Amino acid sequence: MRILYILEIGERKTKCFGCLSCSNRSLCIFFCILQIIVVGCSLFQHLYSWSRFGHVFKCNSNITAEATFDERLLAYDIVIFDFGLMNIVLKMSKCVANYLDGGYLRFFWCVEHTSALLILLAVLCLDLKKIWLYWPALFMQSSFVLGMAILSMATTPKILEAISTRVDSHLTTLLSIYVCGVLLNWMFTLVLWHHYWDMEKVVRSLEENSGTEQRNTIQQRRNNQSLYYC
Repeated sequence: MRILYILEIGERKTKCFGCLSCSNRSLCIFFCILQIIVVGCSLFQHLYSWSRFGHVFKCNSNITAEATFDERLLAYDIVIFDFGLMNIVLKMSKCVANYLDGGYLRFFWCVEHTSALLILLAVLCLDLKKIWLYWPALFMQSSFVLGMAILSMATTPKILEAISTRVDSHLTTLLSIYVCGVLLNWMFTLVLWHHYWDMEKVVRSLEENSGTEQRNTIQQRRNNQSLYYC
């Protein structure tokens, strides 16, 4: 799979510019650790908000330079790489999750996504040949990038409008963080799927070889028994 003639994602390796290559397993471990940090920090926001304010996600995007630690910690929607971008673009006073259901869905998502990524990290590091252990992370990660794609398409007109009327270092930084987060997650998802497909082939080959060995062993025993009785 080629992406803009820059990346070539194979089932075992990913090449950049045709010369730099890295195994998909190593890339998956790297991206998995980064994503665990992001989702883990997002989950911590919920735990802190609940213990401090008794609210599942007390997010307020309208903060000033004199904002307290509590306000700054809960002002950003880390899981979608929103560090104030939506506040500028959509003029939102709260995080996107608060407008959906108050933040409860975000909380459960963070718990499930973190759990799936931890399972994936264990499978990758221990090199377990258990295909079904990849399924939770594949489902959560694929759903995540699909949701980010929908959010990006929905906010693109407003982002273009904001860029056309205001261009400064602050907006550029926030937009760069968001775009990089989305693109890296897409790359993680694509590499993870290719690694999964390769593992499927490996496991299938091992099962076929194991079945062949068992049949050969049974046949050998039958031959030995026939010789014995003769």
